[in-house]
Amino acid sequence: MPASSRVAPSVSLSVSLALAAALLVIHSLQFNFVTDDAFISFVYAKNLVNHGALVFNLGERVEGYTNFLWTLLVALGLALRIPAELSSRVLGTLCAVATMVFSAWLLRRLRGGSYSLWDSLPAWILAGIPGYACWASGGLETQLFALLSTLAIGGYLHAVLTEKEADKAPLIGVGVALGLAALTRPEGYLLCALIGLHRLTLKIQRREWLPTKEEWKMLLIFLLLTVPHIVWRRLYYGYYVPNTFYIKSSGGQGTWQQGGYYLWAFARDFKLWVLPLLWLLGLLRPLPASSQTAIPNQLPQSQQSPVLAQTPESYKSGYGLCGGLLLLWAGPFLLYVASVGGDFMGLYRFVMPIVPLAVLAGGLGIWRLLHDQPLLLRVAVLLLGAGLHGANSYVVDRHALTFLGADRGIDTPGYLRHYTADRALIGKWLGQHVQKDDYQVVGGAGAQVYYAGIAALDSFGLSDAYVAHHAPAVSSRPGHQKFAPLDYVLSRKPTILTYNVYKLGNAPYRPSAQEEAEWRARGFHYVSVQIPGLSQPWYSFLKRVDRTLGPLPLASDLSGGSGG
Repeated sequence: MPASSRVAPSVSLSVSLALAAALLVIHSLQFNFVTDDAFISFVYAKNLVNHGALVFNLGERVEGYTNFLWTLLVALGLALRIPAELSSRVLGTLCAVATMVFSAWLLRRLRGGSYSLWDSLPAWILAGIPGYACWASGGLETQLFALLSTLAIGGYLHAVLTEKEADKAPLIGVGVALGLAALTRPEGYLLCALIGLHRLTLKIQRREWLPTKEEWKMLLIFLLLTVPHIVWRRLYYGYYVPNTFYIKSSGGQGTWQQGGYYLWAFARDFKLWVLPLLWLLGLLRPLPASSQTAIPNQLPQSQQSPVLAQTPESYKSGYGLCGGLLLLWAGPFLLYVASVGGDFMGLYRFVMPIVPLAVLAGGLGIWRLLHDQPLLLRVAVLLLGAGLHGANSYVVDRHALTFLGADRGIDTPGYLRHYTADRALIGKWLGQHVQKDDYQVVGGAGAQVYYAGIAALDSFGLSDAYVAHHAPAVSSRPGHQKFAPLDYVLSRKPTILTYNVYKLGNAPYRPSAQEEAEWRARGFHYVSVQIPGLSQPWYSFLKRVDRTLGPLPLASDLSGGSGG
């Protein structure tokens, strides 16, 4: 057979993956935003680049982020003069595409090693998932952690299936992926523990009592990546866990209820529970006569993948292991998500790390159900599935982008984008007028703080040790469980106070005589400014009476109550 015919399947697969990646980029650009919480990491990254300190406020060592590796990558971009708002979106999209490509690689090996358009199926499914596309944007570490988690599980699956082969896959790559995942998010330690549990179970079944050389390598590389960070964290910040842990673990009785609703809403909106069902249905189909039924005999033996033994029995092992690892990862991870109340950001970013493996299992089930069916039936079923998937995604996307509100405390991406845009404009206005020693108290501790360029108190305590360790829990909403007490706020002597009192409107805010008197007694008064581009033109907030702020004079210089 001519060489051009032999490479045609790989070319077709590459074209299909490229088109799926293009669809993901187009889908992601429908959201094209950076959420306010991402700017918290950006503040840390900026202070690291400009001052050599990984802190929120200079002189205060508080670990108010949970994405160490992501923050370092953003800082690297800033050092190279790449804006954090750009680098975070580009990197998130690249990670999402890389996960799609790796899923195709893994599906090819699970099927038996020959190139086929079937292997691009997971990429097409992922590209159409609203949350997967949304959080390729957003500015957060979601897609980096999803990629590293998928690399770790996929690499481990690959290694287990090739353990009896002469050129078996090493486990050191799994250790690298697990270590980097743990540096990206704390849940990486959970994934490492689960893979370790699976490995231990296998060894007990095989009556192997001593670790192999490869297992020692995997453990060593994981420890080399994570232990120095843990030691540094303890020495630098004073604790073994991030400051955010003390906020998010204090939600009270309503946390499980909120987390349960979060998972139910995820299942309701994305309907990805269909994918494990398709995997289960695949178990009812007889095993293929060969795991290479897609394109038989088109590649010479030297180019065949050694991943499986090219037998129905080895294919069965890979099929079962894929579903087993999905259950092993998804079960404890979803339980963890429920235990912290889920997340307040829409389209379920917290669940994204399990999605690629679920899609892979579903894609494997679809292939097993359809690979030997007549071409017309295959095309009809795939088109029907694509139509249903696309229609559901359109409905979810439209609501997420056009509804500016929340579903039981879960904000839509449309609202998150709207909120962040306002905070960015306010921060840029403040940045033009503040003094270096000014201090602000904020609720949204992201874009406003990043652009204003001055120290700030995060009222919800994510970046404040006192609030995290001493303030009582007042809510079960994730990330908003605690709130800074007023006496603590006033003790910081802020120039700018938006302590749940800022107002956006079509006219300057006019407080009642009683409200004005109460704040005057505390040393503050309401001021109002017009900021071009805000969703509502007037922004009113509290300013210290004895401080000027750009065009806003001392309170004693004002003729009326609320200066404009």
